[in-house]
Amino acid sequence: MSAHFRIRVLATSGVRLWCAAAGQLTVRTSGALRHELTERCTGASIVVLDVREIQLPADSALLPPPWPDGPHTIHLLATTDLRSRVPADARVHWHKDLDAAWQAWSGSFP
Repeated sequence: MSAHFRIRVLATSGVRLWCAAAGQLTVRTSGALRHELTERCTGASIVVLDVREIQLPADSALLPPPWPDGPHTIHLLATTDLRSRVPADARVHWHKDLDAAWQAWSGSFP
């Protein structure tokens, strides 16, 4: 994992995974974060990523999204600023607060 990031797995249940990431996101580091998240999310089909602690560069450049390859559904707990700076992805469902993200993740249990 890049020294610029800290990724923690907070919960798992079957094919569901909840992770939190913190660190500085730049065009250069986005690929490293994506790679690490892809490794962590192997085998998961529903993932929540809490990226509220991700720090964005000052400029408003469009960033390559660091979302992992693999999961069918990604619930993102993120700031509005991040949402406006990455391209759309049909797998991604944005959440502004923890309760909404938790309901989306836990509501999908059989």
